[in-house]
Amino acid sequence: MKLAIASGKGGTGKTTVAVNLAALLAARGHRVSLADCDVEEPNAHLFLPVEWKTREQCTLPVPKVNETLCLGAACRRCVEACRFKALAFMGDAVLDFPDLCHGCGLCALVCPTGAMTYATRLVGEVRGGIARIRPAMGTSADRVNMADRTGRPDRAPDLPATAPVLRFRDGVLRIGEAMATPLIRAVKDVPPPTVPKDGAVQGPCAFAIRDCPPGVACAAINAVHDADLLLLVAEPSPFGLHDLRLAVGLARHLRLPHAVVLNRAGMGLPAAPSSTATAAGAPGSDPVRAWTAHEGVPLLGVIPFSRAAAECGATGSLMHDAAPEVRAAYARLADVLEDMARDADGPRRPWDGLGLAGLAGLASQASQADLATPATTVEETGATTDAKERACGR
Repeated sequence: MKLAIASGKGGTGKTTVAVNLAALLAARGHRVSLADCDVEEPNAHLFLPVEWKTREQCTLPVPKVNETLCLGAACRRCVEACRFKALAFMGDAVLDFPDLCHGCGLCALVCPTGAMTYATRLVGEVRGGIARIRPAMGTSADRVNMADRTGRPDRAPDLPATAPVLRFRDGVLRIGEAMATPLIRAVKDVPPPTVPKDGAVQGPCAFAIRDCPPGVACAAINAVHDADLLLLVAEPSPFGLHDLRLAVGLARHLRLPHAVVLNRAGMGLPAAPSSTATAAGAPGSDPVRAWTAHEGVPLLGVIPFSRAAAECGATGSLMHDAAPEVRAAYARLADVLEDMARDADGPRRPWDGLGLAGLAGLASQASQADLATPATTVEETGATTDAKERACGR
């Protein structure tokens, strides 16, 4: 299952959701790969104990004109064909601008004399490695603080060799490079993990998770392309709703099956007395839930706002143990994704015949479970801060 995790804006928590969800699925025994496609600011590796194994340069072919073969003003076919304005005719020669070239090769195809040759331009670096995950992470038995000398949980160097392994890749864009899409393709276009076809109903699944760039521009479109499911992370704010609408519009235009995860639910809502506290993410409590219900966009998960979770993220830690409600929300989201992966029929596009109605049906159970989770009021937060800080290893 190719799972793209994206958002209409930055700062909604898509990297947090991608990393913690990938770690939890790997800890459950699934075959998981995580690709950080936000190559301009890769940061998923900060939350995982990555052991780097490979480093590869990503290059792009750029044109070089052989002036002895070029017909100059008598031709100009290459200049007229280049839609990116990487070639221009000035004086008596064709000038090339490598930083504008997309490497499509059209100029060489239209050149009648073969005057167009190619050099390479460095775009960035692709890094690959593995991260070992605690086998019992996110369960009631997992209460051991495995912090290393940096004070970060989940980064212990003495994890056993038999611990679940998460395949990891990311890209680092060259400083000054304006074109991220070739590097994004190099990061995400690798064979996804596979599982043996033994017919077991509850056997392991294969998840290829992508942490995508924010927004709806070229980088985001390239990262979400050909995903089996586009999971949009939103925050409960008017600004977050505005950009979520853009992201849903992109998903509909690309005809990608999509759903929403509401992160930091309850953030910014007025405090209510404990006796009258509403359910976390209840209809009407935030604009995102009301809009998704009106538009028929499936809401696969609601992750409640937690100061302890935010502190864990600030220290580069996984947050499954930040607070019980956060751990439960991630567990429910993982349950839904497991069911969807096991119900896949086709090898490449398992959701083509399912549609949004099927996604909404699968999401209903998770939505009802989230409605049953009481909100954490200001009074409750103050009473449990110390316990949650201890869970983060502070």
